[in-house]
Amino acid sequence: MLTLSRGTFLIIILFVFKQSSCLAVENTMKQPTLRTGFYLLSFPDIAAVDMEVALRFWTEEVGKEVGIVANVYIYKDLQKMRDDFDQKKINFIVASPLIIAKNFDLNKLTDGYKVVLYGNSADNLLVVSHKQSQLDDFTKVKNQRLSLLSNEPISKLYLELLTQKYFAENSRKIFKNTEYIRNSNRLIYQLFFKKTDIILVYQAAYNIAVELNPQIGQQTQVIASLAGIPRGLGFFHHQEDPAFREKVLTEVEKLGNHARGQQLMALFSADEIKRSTLADLNTTRKLMRDYEQQLKLNKK
Repeated sequence: MLTLSRGTFLIIILFVFKQSSCLAVENTMKQPTLRTGFYLLSFPDIAAVDMEVALRFWTEEVGKEVGIVANVYIYKDLQKMRDDFDQKKINFIVASPLIIAKNFDLNKLTDGYKVVLYGNSADNLLVVSHKQSQLDDFTKVKNQRLSLLSNEPISKLYLELLTQKYFAENSRKIFKNTEYIRNSNRLIYQLFFKKTDIILVYQAAYNIAVELNPQIGQQTQVIASLAGIPRGLGFFHHQEDPAFREKVLTEVEKLGNHARGQQLMALFSADEIKRSTLADLNTTRKLMRDYEQQLKLNKK
């Protein structure tokens, strides 16, 4: 009868354990994961600490509840985010529509999700003045004080389109000075208390401010607007497994059914989350084209 020494037996046990561990790792590697990259400078109304801590925690917790392994990566370096997406280190991106349209290869993107605020999946960008300033038309804004949201690229682009259209100049040559404000509420109150003359703000935030303080609506006026701009969009890498994409998007649409999901939606002030397509970039891409066309007209 064959007998094994104690040492030989231990070697066999260790070998079997190692093989089992390798199989477990291999199975984990094969398991599809949602690897989301958030561009931090796309969400001016969300505190950075919430993006970096709460977002990561809630996303991973929601993933556990629905059986999806979910990891969140917060980016301040856009080039790094784009490289990681191209190399599929992340397979889902979330950013403002202008950031996506300008910096990512749209051929590598496919359906994802978008935030719905107050029943609308797209917002209107408003140019607002104080009524007492008598700036009731954009042609009157020269040499006035301007305030913009920090990290809100669409506001900047729309402003440049307007100044090129009405003055054939960039905004730096039109306004007396430009101040950048961290969130929409502070931006609106800058105007209300006449610490600035012109602001660009999204209508959802403006409506909330007016609801809380009706005097804001009585003392301010909209002098220009840009319709149909999504506040934040997410898209999958087009090479991600379609069945996994469908599973994720199905669960995302049911976020409100989970306590953690409700907390995650509250971070974005969202009523619900809906599916997005590349068509959601159309209004932003049109803004880009309009700006380029206006520059060409001004050079003639």
